[in-house]
Amino acid sequence: MTKPSQVEKEGHSEWETTDTRYMSLPRCVLAGTTYLVTRRCIGRRFLLRPDPALNNLFVYCLGRSAQEHGVLVHALCVMSNHYHLVLTDVRGVLPDFMRSLNRALAMSVKRLRDWDEVLWEPNVAYSAVELGGKGEVVDKVAYTLLNPVSAELVLTPGHWPGVVSGFEQLRAGVLRAKRPGVWFKKSAPKEATVRLSAPPGFSGKTSYLEALQELVRSRLKALHREHRRRGVVYLGADRVRKTKVTERPKTKSPRFGRNPSFSALTRARWREALRRLRGFRAAYRRAYTVWRSGQRDIEFPPGTWGVVRYAGAIAVT
Repeated sequence: MTKPSQVEKEGHSEWETTDTRYMSLPRCVLAGTTYLVTRRCIGRRFLLRPDPALNNLFVYCLGRSAQEHGVLVHALCVMSNHYHLVLTDVRGVLPDFMRSLNRALAMSVKRLRDWDEVLWEPNVAYSAVELGGKGEVVDKVAYTLLNPVSAELVLTPGHWPGVVSGFEQLRAGVLRAKRPGVWFKKSAPKEATVRLSAPPGFSGKTSYLEALQELVRSRLKALHREHRRRGVVYLGADRVRKTKVTERPKTKSPRFGRNPSFSALTRARWREALRRLRGFRAAYRRAYTVWRSGQRDIEFPPGTWGVVRYAGAIAVT
């Protein structure tokens, strides 16, 4: 039997990569789903470069948006030109949460950096990769924590001068920030808190952290071996802090690329995730065709977001 390709493992289907010329892909937003979320700065510029003001600002914005929308935060890492979040969308309102968070960050970071252009990469949506099981969640949390090391910036996550939910923060379970001195009105809360919880599916924080620590330790050793083999010299926290926010990486990266819908670590999970994704999109297309013909009482599949929220369509609950 043919082994699924890497593209298939990451959640792409034939329809997903070929039919986008004719209609945008429908978004399935279901309550209780856990995601790895990523958002990148325009032109990959270092507008999120770590410093005390930026670190505080990010935690404040995240804390307010997460509390407002009932989102559970499990892990985060703010790199100089993008951020990663592992979170659970308890209420099924991920687009609202991301809009709230990214708007607050954009407005406040632009003032902090005296930046006149947009903050986020235009015409490129944020990435939200569905994580269907404990293995996938731990895998992406480890990826998030090790991002500064993978990028050859620092030796360990603890050396990263930006916001990262290392084991000390995960054990404490909380990040706190004061109201930034830019953009926010004085009527805004003076403090905001990001609570770092164990993802769903784990019996408790202890079992979750044990599984995570084992994986992070293993991957960190592998990264260090590879970096030694290649003679990598880490940039270091001090040089990271001195980087100009208007700069960007010298290496080129494609602006447009595939945007995975889900992560699956086993063949069985990949098949099941792909089956659900294709089933949702097929049901959506059928309902959308009928809805466009004027039959507005047609029911869209559970999780339909945009056409329900903004055009008054009906979705199965």
